[in-house]
Amino acid sequence: MTRRRTKPATKRHRRGASASSKKIAEINDALKENDIAALRHLGRTMGGFLNDSIRRKAWRALLGYENRQQNLHDKHKDESQVALDVARSFNTFPKDLKPKTKNQLRSKLQSVILHVLRAYPKLHYYQGFHDIASVFALVFNEKDAGILMEHVALFFHRCDHITGAGVLPYYCLSWVITWLSHDLDDVNKILRLFDLFLCSNPLMPLYLSAALVLSRRKQVLMEECDPSMIHTTLSKVPQDMPIEHLIQWAIKLETAYPPKSLQRESGIGLDQVSAINTYEDLWIMEDEVEASREQACNIIAMLPEERLPMDTSGMHDSSAQKILGRLRAIYHRDTAMWSVLLLSTGVVALAIITSNTDAIREWWMTLGSAGHFPLL
Repeated sequence: MTRRRTKPATKRHRRGASASSKKIAEINDALKENDIAALRHLGRTMGGFLNDSIRRKAWRALLGYENRQQNLHDKHKDESQVALDVARSFNTFPKDLKPKTKNQLRSKLQSVILHVLRAYPKLHYYQGFHDIASVFALVFNEKDAGILMEHVALFFHRCDHITGAGVLPYYCLSWVITWLSHDLDDVNKILRLFDLFLCSNPLMPLYLSAALVLSRRKQVLMEECDPSMIHTTLSKVPQDMPIEHLIQWAIKLETAYPPKSLQRESGIGLDQVSAINTYEDLWIMEDEVEASREQACNIIAMLPEERLPMDTSGMHDSSAQKILGRLRAIYHRDTAMWSVLLLSTGVVALAIITSNTDAIREWWMTLGSAGHFPLL
């Protein structure tokens, strides 16, 4: 009997295996030392947390997991909407689920979401939260997924301002509020993006969305100068998106335009207590999970009129009104250039959602109602 000869490993394969082994050791060291800063750095580099076994440990550490008993409150006002959304879950990933398994996952998902809402009854449920929770339901058991999703809701997705703003779904909105889990059907890519987002400021999904749109610049410019066609092109997330390339691009955008600098430069200040502006003070901590959780609960309880935008006065001479004036002039002068500007509508959309600037919202709605910008 002849023995089948196997091909020797290539140098590239050996280098890849060696790099993975080195990174696994670095992640384990960070976990052992409870070095959250190092863990965040590793989650943003090539490959993220590499596999689900390491990912479970890393996400627990990043989200301040505590195995604690809780007194859950009565039924939440949004539970009927949760049931409707859960019934539509797990249709794209994982692939080829049997009906019985799908129903079990949906039951688990509903329990996870209801746990969060009943633990924090002042939270507002929004359509899209279930997409993020479904990923945690796949990676963790029901109890752990519920506990971890509490901190996702408190520190990354305090999205009550979206409901209050009455904003309709722009093409990139689902990318931002679902961390692209609604638009991708490759669970490995979704998990890699979650590694990035859990290691970054809550604005990172917007940087990633901007990188995704900008990466399709040539494709968009090849389209006819028809906003509806461009919208159709942009609204479809390419399933073969180069995930690592886009992640590094998003990180470069964040470095060039940090969240607070972005607000100062635009003259558009988000709420001082938004998850974006409180990230460093409220969430970048080591042993103050309980205090941060209590403060986040106080923020959730605030009335809209109690929320004040970050002060951007005197920071930059480019006010929101000046920016809008330039955009109006470009639209009337050069429709081709306007098509280029459509590439950055993801950034504008989030600014509208989170901004207190009525002028921006009014102008955007005017364009939409006139048929110039049919993203509504």
